[in-house]
Amino acid sequence: MYLVLKSLHVGLALASIGLFGWRLWRSWQSQSQRTPSWVHGIDSLLLLSAGLLIWQAMPWPLPDWLQLKIAVLVLYIALAALALRRAPGSAKVLLSLACALSIAAILALARLKPF
Repeated sequence: MYLVLKSLHVGLALASIGLFGWRLWRSWQSQSQRTPSWVHGIDSLLLLSAGLLIWQAMPWPLPDWLQLKIAVLVLYIALAALALRRAPGSAKVLLSLACALSIAAILALARLKPF
């Protein structure tokens, strides 16, 4: 069950990253900001699968790398919300860069589990 759940989580994470890139590109093109509801469904399933993985396989208290990953995830969600809204040009650039760095940090923490 764990491997199926982990595979689902990884697939949803990749889909979520791709969809964020698509939504960000659309916002740069000043296209309609209406996001289909199924996009939010994928993000919700991603968070649900993460919670199930934590519940199923992680000791309590959570390891330091996972606590940091969760903190960076919360930061990413806030930055992405700001970046996708109609931020001015230079602010959108900085927010988009910060989002990309947050995604890289989340993926590195998930892959490397450095501490």
